[in-house]
Amino acid sequence: MPDCELVTQLKRLIQGLWWPSETEAPWTVPTWTLNDDTAHSIRQALRREANASVTQTSLDDLMAQVNRRCRGYGEEGKAISLQHQVLASFLRDQCDRIQVFRVGEVTVDILIVGETMDGYLILQTQSVET
Repeated sequence: MPDCELVTQLKRLIQGLWWPSETEAPWTVPTWTLNDDTAHSIRQALRREANASVTQTSLDDLMAQVNRRCRGYGEEGKAISLQHQVLASFLRDQCDRIQVFRVGEVTVDILIVGETMDGYLILQTQSVET
């Protein structure tokens, strides 16, 4: 489990921050943990079916997606995009390795999994993609 101060900083950064999609779901720090970052473990943690689609993308690609989606939100979109960039910088500074997982196809759980010396730092949100 990552350092408590690191988790506190992360929670502060995501306070009020949401993923731009049909649901505008907030980012959260889940209470569950991971022992490894395999698709199987991620499906189990999310209580998803054994055959649920799990794909990976990079943090850069995820941030580019945020920028594209925020264009339609005007000034609020610019602020949301900037908050996501600050979050990405924090994760790059604090984590040895960062992976982004997308689980599902229409209702998609998005996980950012950062590896630290003390374990995995996890962020979760959800996107509805119709």
